Amino acid sequence: MKKGLFLCLTALAVVFLTVSCSGSPNSKRADPNTPPWLNDLPPADEIWGIGAAKQSSEQMSMTMAETRARAGIARQLNAKVEDMITDYTRDAGTTASQTALSLQEVVTRQVTSMQLKGVQPIRKWRAPDGTYWYLVSYPKAEAEKALTELITNAVDNEAARFAEFKADEALRMLDAQLARNVKPEPVDR
Repeated sequence: MKKGLFLCLTALAVVFLTVSCSGSPNSKRADPNTPPWLNDLPPADEIWGIGAAKQSSEQMSMTMAETRARAGIARQLNAKVEDMITDYTRDAGTTASQTALSLQEVVTRQVTSMQLKGVQPIRKWRAPDGTYWYLVSYPKAEAEKALTELITNAVDNEAARFAEFKADEALRMLDAQLARNVKPEPVDR
């Protein structure tokens, strides 16, 4: 009896240890082709970009993954988004026999153009399926400098365009005045 109780308690202890050591189901990643750091959040003083690619060669996969990660940072900082929504509904026919036509369409385009100085890859990971993942970091201090420079250049460019417009306008006015006075009038003496 003591031996049976001992074996039963030992079996229960082994089962308990096995279950407790296996971890919770949430601790395991669902997709083995995603990096373990995919859902991590960046430190407060950094902006992160993540890119993935699976191309025909390893080198192209790495290059594209890093490029996509950098583009992710650029989209976070500077993106021009154009959006159009079309919603069309038409009813036709009589009350007894009515036909309805409904059409919805959403078109969105996002354009990003920004020079990023100081972006550094901090992690690279190759998935079992051959996909390369890159995590790149951009210090927020560098981002603030880049955005300030972008705004300054935009203001300077706008001022230069306005000055050029005003100079062209003045030249057109001068040309118009000269065209009116093509023939000099004789002066009576």
